[in-house]
Amino acid sequence: MAAVLAIEDLFYFRMSESVKETLLSAFRQLMRPLVRILLRHGVSYGEYADTAKTVFVEVAKKDFQLPGKKQTQSRIAIITGLTRKEVGRISDLLDNKASPSTSNLNRVGRVLAGWHQDPSFTGPYGLPLELDFDKGDSSFTTLVRRYSGDMPARAMLEELKRVDAVKILAGQKIRALTRSYIPAQVDTAHIQFMGVAIRDLAETLDFNLDQEIEGGYFERRVWTPTGIAQRDMPQFDSLVTEKGQQFLELLDNWLTTKETEAEETPETKKVKVGVGVYLFSDANRSFRED
Repeated sequence: MAAVLAIEDLFYFRMSESVKETLLSAFRQLMRPLVRILLRHGVSYGEYADTAKTVFVEVAKKDFQLPGKKQTQSRIAIITGLTRKEVGRISDLLDNKASPSTSNLNRVGRVLAGWHQDPSFTGPYGLPLELDFDKGDSSFTTLVRRYSGDMPARAMLEELKRVDAVKILAGQKIRALTRSYIPAQVDTAHIQFMGVAIRDLAETLDFNLDQEIEGGYFERRVWTPTGIAQRDMPQFDSLVTEKGQQFLELLDNWLTTKETEAEETPETKKVKVGVGVYLFSDANRSFRED
């Protein structure tokens, strides 16, 4: 019997090592575009490594605590492979430093969504009204107060102007030019968006990989095994942009209705949900990844 147990343990060890090797190989693929972004913006390996250590400690502390027990620095050190001294140093930093907030991103998106969906700020056929800054019940100031919390209306207007989401008309009327908040490519807000988008996708993949959970969240892709002619890429891009935007607006309308219903019943347990749509291609890469 002992021999059988030993063989089973060895099989489990080999299987675990195989899974680990596959996981590390997958992370190598994942990290290539991320490292490219870091190098493009002057981030060194040392700076990245410090950030990675911080995330290892943060996740071990929050998500790998034993039921009914307080997470200790010794256990975090065992899980992460870091020294207790390093864990202590990073824990002190985490306790004294707030994480970067994405609240402003959410506020701007909510203002634009409200402008396109709230009957107080839409006209015939559901089109967003051209708003005065602070005159009347359906003013831009009222819109911002209703959908952005405590962000000043003037600051919101400047941000929307900066990303070409609004236009100031004759008579100082404000016209919405887009329903989506898309910062400039080199904007710090765009970098924050990148982090949120990759995190949300990774959270779904992590959830679907959990063997203790039955089923999983929707996650699908469509791609060409052999590729299409490069001249057809702009047409595919336009198709994805048009149909993807229509699909997201359909879901946004449904979510807005349900969010309003949930707000009317404060005792209801709430969860944040969403869907991301993205186009991928190797046409923008300087090399092909194996």
